[in-house]
Amino acid sequence: MTIRMAKGRGVILSALVISGLIFVTPSRGRAQVAGPSLAASNAEAAVPGMENQGASTGDAATIPKKTLKQRVKSLVEKLTPERLKRNREFKTASATFPDFCKHWEKNLRDREVNNLNKLNFNEKDGFETATYTGYGKIVGCESHQSKDGYAIGKLSYEEFVYYVVGKTKEEARSAAPKAISDLHTTEIFRWENNKWFY
Repeated sequence: MTIRMAKGRGVILSALVISGLIFVTPSRGRAQVAGPSLAASNAEAAVPGMENQGASTGDAATIPKKTLKQRVKSLVEKLTPERLKRNREFKTASATFPDFCKHWEKNLRDREVNNLNKLNFNEKDGFETATYTGYGKIVGCESHQSKDGYAIGKLSYEEFVYYVVGKTKEEARSAAPKAISDLHTTEIFRWENNKWFY
């Protein structure tokens, strides 16, 4: 019985001591509770723009970022000797592609003249008729690198089928051609051995 009372008195005494400490230093107790938020507020006030950092961080979190593996792979692809070689080749290829497009357009003009000189005539209702293929101007001329770094060239133009008619073949050849069909054509080229190839 005596032991139980002694233990009870000890517990009561400890509780009174703790209560007294809290009562004597109430502001200190509150400071310990409010300390982290107060410190954070002071830090935000000390650093300009700190109060908006939370919002900007939240916005940045919504932007997808490359993984470390993706960044390493991208870096390796850019730094390997083979990729560096292809980058140099593309620099040369892209600089020459505009002239290549002009040359290709001249080839199309020559091809059209050749088609016109080789007309196959058919007589229809007493008239000589024929069709041939002609070409418009190049309207698209661009180059880019493939995913693996190879130089790719692309150009576009209109391809027409013309119809001519006349009482004689000579008259038909000199007559104004009439376009009866129109096809948008895109051609792809590759850079190899310092030249563009079809």
